[in-house]
Amino acid sequence: MKKNKRIIFATIAALSLAAPMTAVFNFDNVQTVSANHQGTKVWLQYGTLKYALKGPSGRVYPAGTKVVRELSDDAKPPISMHGRPFYLTLVIGGIPGNQLLQDVGGGEIAEAYVNYEDWQEIDYPADNVVLVQNTSDYTDLKSSDFHPVDNSNPDVPVANTDALDHAYGQYVKNTYNWEHMSVADNKWGDSINQRYDAAHGMGATQESVDALTKEINDAVANYKKTGHLVSGNSNSGNSSNSSNSNSGSTTVTPAKRKSKSRFVKLRKASYQYTHKGKRVSKKKLKKGAIVKINGKTYRIKKKTFYHIGKNRYIRKVNVAKN
Repeated sequence: MKKNKRIIFATIAALSLAAPMTAVFNFDNVQTVSANHQGTKVWLQYGTLKYALKGPSGRVYPAGTKVVRELSDDAKPPISMHGRPFYLTLVIGGIPGNQLLQDVGGGEIAEAYVNYEDWQEIDYPADNVVLVQNTSDYTDLKSSDFHPVDNSNPDVPVANTDALDHAYGQYVKNTYNWEHMSVADNKWGDSINQRYDAAHGMGATQESVDALTKEINDAVANYKKTGHLVSGNSNSGNSSNSSNSNSGSTTVTPAKRKSKSRFVKLRKASYQYTHKGKRVSKKKLKKGAIVKINGKTYRIKKKTFYHIGKNRYIRKVNVAKN
């Protein structure tokens, strides 16, 4: 088992560890009351494959193969979460709050392929626990490209998002003067983060991913030319899936525009990252430090960040809630 764990940890991508527990101390009766249980408990949902699936490696996973997915929400999750994958292999465990230990999983299976059970809540294990381990093949572990062996069974489309990820990375890298943008730009910025996440969901078509990629590339090109994403002389953002379809020529004077930038306090020491998710240095911003963000969130390597300067980002989880 230890050998297999080393294979897993060496080959599969890390998932986000739940946020550490916060607590309130009552010194009168020397009791500790948790404000929330994130980091100490986790929700699990097990299921089995409805029918045999073939992975990109060529290996077939038979009907009845056990799969699982997890969430660290306080409240019980809805039983169906079609955008969230089940995993062929998933290992969890470690010390809550220790960023060196993270849950790891791979082999993403669409909910449509799974007969799933109700969610169950467990105490987050203090040591590594293998929930399911159906493969250690790297090709399958890094993929969501699984399809029915029998063509008569319903198939879930799998889109390649490499071009989309590159386009979004350029958008994150090159757009930072939000206080000088129009209302149309800010609305587009609010929608694009959500639509980018949706494009990575299970079942997104290649056509929709390609359309979003073009929209982002057009917006970035317009920003470099005019300082605006969807306003000015560009028709970017006018696609049918945009929440801002008629804002191509809309501009607003600075006096009428309300900035979304604000100052926030770090609740824990935080590394700084580039738009590619690369750590800038080993030096952390200190706990309690005050930093300015532009009010928007960005998805980088499946984690949520705030922008604090040109090509500088911090994890949202490290920021104290207002």
